[in-house]
Amino acid sequence: MNTQTVNISLPKKLVEIMDDFAEKQFSTRSELIRTAVISYVNKDKKLFELFSYAEKKAKEQNIKEKDVEDIIDEIRNGK
Repeated sequence: MNTQTVNISLPKKLVEIMDDFAEKQFSTRSELIRTAVISYVNKDKKLFELFSYAEKKAKEQNIKEKDVEDIIDEIRNGK
């Protein structure tokens, strides 16, 4: 794996918690941090893709941001 060392500052208590967790669940502190960052980025990426898709569809249907709440209310009320 092509890696790069990154230095970060964390509260001591958080490092203690991470180390305990890493010892039980992962091989190293680095592996725990790598897994957490990948999970966070993937979740954020999926959310970004969802919003981008919604924005594209809204533009196609000429829906303005101010119209969204009214449209949601109509759908909830079965109209």
